Amino acid sequence: MNRRKAGQLFRLITAVLSVAAGVIVVLAFLAPLCRVILGNLTHLGSSTASFSYILKVTFFTLKTALLSTFVAFVMGVVGAFFCGTRTFFCRQILLSFSAVPLCIPPLITALGYVSFFGMNGYFNQMIKTAFDLNRSPIRFLYSEIGIIICQGFYNFPLVLSIVSRAWKNLDIQKENAARLLGAGSGRVFFTVTLPILLPAMATACIPVFLFCFFSFMIVLLFSPPGTSTLEVEIFRAVRNTLDTGAATGFAITETFTALLVVFLYSLILQRNSSRIIDAVEKRSLFPGISKAPYQNNFCRFLELLVFIIFMLLTITFFVLPLIGIILYGFMKKQGTGFVWSFSHYTALFTNKNFIFALKNTLKMAPWTGFLCTVLGFSYSVAFPKKNVLSQSLPLLSMAVSSVVLGWGVISIFRSSSPVILVIMQTAIYWPVAYRQIQSRVDSISTDVINAGLLLGSGRLEVIFRIMLPLCLQSLFSAFCYCFALSCGDTTLPLMLSVRNFDTLSLYTYRLAGAYRFNQACACATVLGILCCTVFGLSGLKKIRHTH
Repeated sequence: MNRRKAGQLFRLITAVLSVAAGVIVVLAFLAPLCRVILGNLTHLGSSTASFSYILKVTFFTLKTALLSTFVAFVMGVVGAFFCGTRTFFCRQILLSFSAVPLCIPPLITALGYVSFFGMNGYFNQMIKTAFDLNRSPIRFLYSEIGIIICQGFYNFPLVLSIVSRAWKNLDIQKENAARLLGAGSGRVFFTVTLPILLPAMATACIPVFLFCFFSFMIVLLFSPPGTSTLEVEIFRAVRNTLDTGAATGFAITETFTALLVVFLYSLILQRNSSRIIDAVEKRSLFPGISKAPYQNNFCRFLELLVFIIFMLLTITFFVLPLIGIILYGFMKKQGTGFVWSFSHYTALFTNKNFIFALKNTLKMAPWTGFLCTVLGFSYSVAFPKKNVLSQSLPLLSMAVSSVVLGWGVISIFRSSSPVILVIMQTAIYWPVAYRQIQSRVDSISTDVINAGLLLGSGRLEVIFRIMLPLCLQSLFSAFCYCFALSCGDTTLPLMLSVRNFDTLSLYTYRLAGAYRFNQACACATVLGILCCTVFGLSGLKKIRHTH
């Protein structure tokens, strides 16, 4: 067999394996969902949860998700204004924060809030020392307000990133024309700028709402007694009380509510994708804070005041909790105080359970990232962007929670394994890789593809010799995203409970649950460094590729 035929055979086998992997992942997504929704309908009558209680939990879930999204929206839009229209010393740092919700697991963020705003956190300790108090003055964390603040500030960089890009791409001539006609800054914003930015705002807020709607770890740690969300109730009904009827009622309510939101999201994407994604950059000059030439003195003062408040809130509720995790990992209790120590890291790296969890994570995450990337690329080249149905299908994974899918897997197989965990993570995260790769595939000129076909190359030859090399940067970026998501996933490993298989995120959760908080922070720091390092490699490669 000559080299040409061997290459064709290899590409054919690779394509067949990609299709087979896609079929397995689709079945891994649909089979557990059908098992949960359809297979347990007969158990609804035996539910111990009344209809009024399900409504109460649903209302609390929607309320916390909406208020968290509102906090993220306000902070994100304010930050987007400054990042999209102004220049200042930490602009790029703020824009880089959009990676945090994707590469830093919610568990780490929750631990950060405990380390900073908890009863014995840094913030309370500073106030108690300064004012000589006997009790912690700040006690909002373990309440509904704590959930809203934690979720809102954790996700606001996503809104900031999307809306700031749209604001930067906004045609400034329209705003200037309105000013020449005598419109003030407020009227220009509400009549010209806001209508153009609304699609981008909706595109950013709906995923944030879904993230908050499906929030698990933050709610599990911070929800006050007597309150709960649909996600947590499903977990408790399946893992603790074994109430299949109640779990089914919660799962159906949660899934159909999320499907409605995803349907709305798909409509917005289809109608406004060109304005959100394909806009050409219009704004080239960025004045400094409160230095825009068209502003009066009051507007300049107000802008400066809003910027200061925004930065203080960002530092207090976003930056300092993350720093608090690192600091707590180096703190050791001695007497009535704390001293700096490496003992927690020494205890971790000499603990065989930690090493085992780290090895499991490093074995599992690359496979998840690889499979997600293969499926994302295969789906991108198989279905064109103009196909509305094919573009909507990847959004379905946003409407089903990890807890529901994990319950479905346990119901089917009665047990789990690392292979099943990787397949289920792939079923959930591959649309993230698809979104990373799709835009690059769609940007490849049809003339280039047609030229390859005219020269006698088959469709597979064009994919492997033309499209694949052009998409290498996007493929690597997609791999890094999914690798980080797999590393930080706590919900699926906790739900599947693979025997003798702890991941790093699950091990961190167990440390926190065992009240070994300093070790949990040290372990969370290791996990965060791992996620950020892999995530940062994609940015480094992008910089090198650009140069």
